[in-house]
Amino acid sequence: MKNTATAEVLEIPKKRAAYGSGSIVQRGLRWQISFYDREGHRRRESFTSLSKAEKRLNTLKVLRESGKLDPHEGRTKIDALAEAYKLYAKNSKPKSADWIELVWRVHLEPFFGGRLASRITTDHLQEYIADRLGTGAATSTANRELAVLKAMFRLGAQADPPKVLRVPRFPEKLREPNPRSGFVTDEEYMALQSNCKNAWLRAYLTLAYNFGFRKGELLALRVLQIDLKARTIRLLPGTTKNDLGRSVVMTGEVHKLLSECVKGKRAEDAVFTRTNGEVVEDFRGTWKALTKAAGVPGLLVHDLRRSAVRRMVRRGVSKHVAKRISGHKTDSVFDRYDIVDEQDLADAARKLEA
Repeated sequence: MKNTATAEVLEIPKKRAAYGSGSIVQRGLRWQISFYDREGHRRRESFTSLSKAEKRLNTLKVLRESGKLDPHEGRTKIDALAEAYKLYAKNSKPKSADWIELVWRVHLEPFFGGRLASRITTDHLQEYIADRLGTGAATSTANRELAVLKAMFRLGAQADPPKVLRVPRFPEKLREPNPRSGFVTDEEYMALQSNCKNAWLRAYLTLAYNFGFRKGELLALRVLQIDLKARTIRLLPGTTKNDLGRSVVMTGEVHKLLSECVKGKRAEDAVFTRTNGEVVEDFRGTWKALTKAAGVPGLLVHDLRRSAVRRMVRRGVSKHVAKRISGHKTDSVFDRYDIVDEQDLADAARKLEA
């Protein structure tokens, strides 16, 4: 006689379980467990007894919460992504490596450290933004820190084999304040020179104000880069922000001041050294005292670079040549430095009237 009985379906427990806790269903002589993993995929397994099904379901829920149920990529912690990215930066972006390490250690690690990368959501990123802004960080600072975190995820996703299967959706960049528009007038520059007591700083001021060299580029200068006979200065490839080398021809003032800086030094010696021979690496205290004495407190060293761009354009140097001198790679950044003030507008009006 054929057995025409259909499989008996009995849900255990009878009351609805909490969402996400899974369920057990009897199908014929077997017991089937059903639950969703962290990726939202439904999983099922069947057993010969209710006790085995219950034990397995409880085990799987514990594994799911700890992340051990996820595939290998889902068990990667953000710490591992950070270590891989720091190594990448050390090899490929050595100039940014120290800053990236600082951002991770001081800001990102205290918030994200120890978390599974696959569990990070947009909500977590928004919480980080709120936390940073709540401590007084600028929106531009939060944007750059999240850019580092995003780069960590992307590098992990591109690895072979991949360390993560997805990159969370990062929030739109926060609105940043307008870039600083400070600059140094010729009168202020003369006041700085008049109050400057250090030969190396006078030469530094002249180079920065005439050619717009960056602070790091100037402090890294070596004597071998100065050719007094040809009256040229060479910034070597790899020593500039964009890694491109460039050369400039000295003005008379630059030639005179640099001659004093390199006198009696070897080719590999630093150009900017103090009277005791110490290499100049930082001069924030000296700069603060100088700007106060010159009557321009609050002036930034970087304002000299911005001013150099503006002076070159005002004096008729073509944008193409000015960019080569200052080392700007794009028109957009260069134009941001080419500041227009009331005097420029007044000059324009006089030219129109003429």
